[in-house]
Amino acid sequence: MSSYFSSLYVHVPFCMKKCRYCSFYSVKWSEEVEQVFIKSILREIKLCSELPHLFETVYVGGGTPSSMRPKTLEMLLKSLVTNFRFASGLEFSIEINPATVNLEKMNIMRDFGVNRISIGVQSFKDEELSLLGRMHSSKAAIDTIGLVIRSGFENISIDLMYAIPFQTVESWMNSLKMATSLKISHVSIYELTLEENTLLFKDLYSGKVSLPPEKDIVQMYLSGTEFLESKGLIKYEISNFAKKGFECRHNNNYWQRKPYLGIGPSAHSFNGKERFHNPSDLLKYSAILKYNSLMHIIDYRVDAKESLKEKVFLGLRTTDGVVLDSECLLNFFRVFEEENLVKIVGKRVFLTDKGMMISNELFVEALLHIENCPVCKQE
Repeated sequence: MSSYFSSLYVHVPFCMKKCRYCSFYSVKWSEEVEQVFIKSILREIKLCSELPHLFETVYVGGGTPSSMRPKTLEMLLKSLVTNFRFASGLEFSIEINPATVNLEKMNIMRDFGVNRISIGVQSFKDEELSLLGRMHSSKAAIDTIGLVIRSGFENISIDLMYAIPFQTVESWMNSLKMATSLKISHVSIYELTLEENTLLFKDLYSGKVSLPPEKDIVQMYLSGTEFLESKGLIKYEISNFAKKGFECRHNNNYWQRKPYLGIGPSAHSFNGKERFHNPSDLLKYSAILKYNSLMHIIDYRVDAKESLKEKVFLGLRTTDGVVLDSECLLNFFRVFEEENLVKIVGKRVFLTDKGMMISNELFVEALLHIENCPVCKQE
């Protein structure tokens, strides 16, 4: 494995408004919060520029990076391109939300080398957007996609969500039809997962909302997969579809377990030997950086057993699957092959569409097998 970081993730931790389903670390935007953030992350960029790196991909996510004021956005992007080394053919992505972007910001992104835009749309139905707590309307999302295209961007991805309370298969398919009628090269579809610390979870628990029936959720994924592929967007990972050549290289680096550096509060990193993260608190993060210091909190060390676990659950997310040298593990997966949940070709294991529907359950069983099997430990 490479001894240098090959991808960079930048976490912008604030939003204009917290979505009702979101459990990621974020704080409400204000000028004061933005100033604390930019002063701190500029210090971190300087410090991290000394680490061994040659970035093939950069991803600025959040939170809502496009909620930054133009001057602050320019300061961040300028610092990145000034302090870090980039490989030729760099993929430089940034997330935007329709309610927080304008032509001035798009021009700044383009001028500093951003060449891939990921837009948080989630739905093209206003009632679903309102229920999710999104700030934009369907029309605003469509207008934003048009703005991105007019700004000269060709590599455009949108996020869509299914299994939203009260959503139907028909309304889900209508969102997909709208997406593919626009000049989109990449679509990510995510099943809504409600975490306990979110407003939408509380509404579900109290009975104010209800999720679609399980059979409808299954149908949304399977019909969505079939429809997107019929429109030339090929599935290359459980939730991701792209036209040929427009696969997200940054995410592929994650799934291939290439080392990546995360900067910004709560950002995670992997150096090939350890997984670690920054403090998930802007004020604590800022206080440490005032002394030009870094605080990396170790999640766990990646020994041989952890490496095998990661290889399995990350590799199986992709349609390329994973090559397994362990005959014991191959025999373990052959049981699921009989149920049409996986396909095995030689030593390569793939999830079927049916298997992808229950991928989390399969991953849990596989990881427990690796943890407890004495044969796998020896192999």
